Amino acid sequence: MITTTVGYIILGLSIAAPVGPINIEIIKRGLAFGFWPALFVGLGGMSSDLLLMGSMFLGIASVLAWSWVKMTLMLVGCIVLLHTGWTSLFASQSNQTRDNHLEDNLGVVKLRRSSFIKGFLIAGTNPMNLIFWIGIYGSVLSGAFQEENLFHSFLISSLVFIGIGLWNVNLAFTTHFGRLLANQAILRGIHGVASLVLIGFGIRFGYKGVELALMMWG
Repeated sequence: MITTTVGYIILGLSIAAPVGPINIEIIKRGLAFGFWPALFVGLGGMSSDLLLMGSMFLGIASVLAWSWVKMTLMLVGCIVLLHTGWTSLFASQSNQTRDNHLEDNLGVVKLRRSSFIKGFLIAGTNPMNLIFWIGIYGSVLSGAFQEENLFHSFLISSLVFIGIGLWNVNLAFTTHFGRLLANQAILRGIHGVASLVLIGFGIRFGYKGVELALMMWG
């Protein structure tokens, strides 16, 4: 039982750990504003994952495999990531004093809410995230359904979710304390690189979406 529990928590960690748009945004927010905004990005992403998890219980995985659905998600993900990366890139080039006082100007609640929404949108429109859930988690869940044990399926889902949460907390802590050790020039550099990576993911998703559209209508 202990081995099984740890195994599914590690599965959650493995789903959350690969470098992708949501992790880049957590790092970016953590370096700019500290622990809580970074964590709320992760919580937003987990909320999107929770909706996807519930949808898979209802059998939506087959719908997400449709070509036009994948194309739409890729193009929407492209827009979200390009907008996030572009606006963030210009923010990283602005006066750092503005960044230092941004939390005061926006208010703690507003900043955390915007972080949550950003995480939710990035995770919900990220085709990579959907592929992980359908491919890895879906196969595990289907095995549990074959056993006709809903409690077992719920337990698996909960353990996977715990693993994702642990990764988000770890990443938020790491970036929070990392910002205390780095000078402003390094923070601006990392922020700029992270923004470019988000733009790169957006371009990649846009290319894949257009490619899929051409295959459908070509």
